[in-house]
Amino acid sequence: MRKISHILSATSVFVMSMILSCDFLEDEPESLINSATFYKTESDAVAATNAIYEYLTVGTEGIFEEGFGGIFFNDYWVFKDILSDNCDETIASAEYQSLSEFKFNADNIRIQLYWQDLYKTIQAANIAVDRIALIDMAELKRDHLISEARFIRAMMYFEGVRLFGEVPLILQELQNLEEAVVERRSTTSVYEAIVEDLKFAESHLSDSYRVGLGRPTPLACTALLAKVYLEMGEYQLSSDQAKEVIDSNSFFLWDDFADIFKLANANSGEIIFAVNYSGTLSQGFKPNQYHVRLLPPGLDKDGEGPENAWGWEVPTTDLYESFNPLDQRRQTTFITSFTYSDGTVENFDPHISKFWDRQLEPRGNNTDADVIYLRYADILLIYAEALNELNTGPNALAYDAVNQVRKRARFNGTIEQPILPDLAGLDYQQFKDAILNERRWEFVMEGQRYHDLVRHKKLVDKVIGSGKEKATPTVDHELLPIPQRERNLNKNLTQNDGY
Repeated sequence: MRKISHILSATSVFVMSMILSCDFLEDEPESLINSATFYKTESDAVAATNAIYEYLTVGTEGIFEEGFGGIFFNDYWVFKDILSDNCDETIASAEYQSLSEFKFNADNIRIQLYWQDLYKTIQAANIAVDRIALIDMAELKRDHLISEARFIRAMMYFEGVRLFGEVPLILQELQNLEEAVVERRSTTSVYEAIVEDLKFAESHLSDSYRVGLGRPTPLACTALLAKVYLEMGEYQLSSDQAKEVIDSNSFFLWDDFADIFKLANANSGEIIFAVNYSGTLSQGFKPNQYHVRLLPPGLDKDGEGPENAWGWEVPTTDLYESFNPLDQRRQTTFITSFTYSDGTVENFDPHISKFWDRQLEPRGNNTDADVIYLRYADILLIYAEALNELNTGPNALAYDAVNQVRKRARFNGTIEQPILPDLAGLDYQQFKDAILNERRWEFVMEGQRYHDLVRHKKLVDKVIGSGKEKATPTVDHELLPIPQRERNLNKNLTQNDGY
C-alpha cells in the first residue's frame, strides 16, 4: 500500500507528490508531512529515499491517468530518438507526432508532463536530503541515503538543463506555493549544482550499505560526471573521470552485444547504473514499456508472438541502412521477421527489438527490463570524444577506446568479421564524425541520440539529411519549450527562442 501527499507548486504545474510506504506512515500524510514527529528513525530515512525511485518508474498517478509513469517509463527514451534522425512516430497522437515532426509548441502535453515529473522527483529528493540530515542515526548510513537522493537530483537536473537550458534551480524542500515561483537559473549555475551533488555522492556512498542493484555507486557518480563534463565542454575533466572508471576494471564489454539486454545480466558486466524495473527494489506493478511501444504489432497468434505490441516508434530507413549488415548491433537492435512454431515466417519492416529477451519473456508485453542509464561503452566513447577535443585530434588512447566498441560489433561469437576495421589515421573532424556514428549504432533507443546531435551541432543537418518524412527541425529545436502552463502559473519563467 502507498499513500500520496500533495505539495502545491507552480514549478510542477500544480502538484509535487511524494509516495510514502505504509510502514513509513500509517496516519494521513497531509497531517504529518510537516509535523515535528515526522522523519525520526532510520526506517523513516530509508522509506523517504526509496520513495524517490518511484518517480523514476511508475510515477505517482493512477494507471489510467494521463500522467501515469515516471521519468523513465517511456518518454525519456522515446523523446531522444523521435527528436532525431533515428525514429518515426506512428501512434495516432498529435502530442507524439508533433515531436517526431518538430512541429511541437509550448502546449505539448508530453513536454509538460516530463517537466512536471522532473520537478516532482527533485522535490522528493529535496525532502529526503533536508530531512534525513536531521535524523539521529549512524553517520555512514545517513550520508549514504542523502547521497542516493543527491545522485537522483543530479540526474534530474542533467535532464532538465540539456532539454530546456536555463531552468529553476530548487535545492531545498518547497513548503508553499510562493517558494516555487522562481526564475530560471543560468546553465552554469545548474551544472555547478549537478557537479556538487555528484561529488558529494561519490564521496559518501557506502560500499557496504545498500550497494548497487538499481542504486547508485561511487563509480556511477564518476561515470555520470564524465558525461556531465563532456556536455559542459570541460574535456580534461571529462576524460579524467572516464579514465577513472576505465582504470577501475569494474566493468567490461560483454562479448555479445545482445547480452547487455538479457534480464539475467541486469546490474552487472557493462551496466554502471540502470533504473530498476526488475523488482529488486520493490514489489508491485512496475511495467516497462519497451515491448509495448517498440515491437511489431499483429504477431500475437495462437499463443505466440508479442501479445501487446503496437510498434509506435519505428526506425527510419536511414538508421537501419546506416548499419553494416554484419554488424552484430544490427542483428540485435532490429527485428524484420518472426517464425512461428509451425515454421511459418512473417516478414515486416524493421522494428526495434534489442530489449526483448525472448527466452525469459517470449510474449513480450510489459517487461522487467531495466532502463540502462549508464553503461561502459558510453564511457569508452565519452573518453574518446573528450580526448579528441583536448588534442584537436585523436591519440592512441582515443583510438583504443572506440576500437574496443567496434571490435565487439564485428565479433559474431566465433570470429571477428571483416567489417568495422579499427579506426586509424583520422583528423579531428573525421574522428568526431566517427564517434557520432558509433554512438548512433551503439545506443538506439537508449536516450542518447538527440543530445548527441545537439552537442555536435548536427541536429538540423542529420534530421533533414535522413529524409525523415514531415520533419522540419530548426536550430531553435536544440532546446525544448518551457511548458506554457508553467509560465501561466509562474510569471517569472521566460521562454526559449522560437517558441
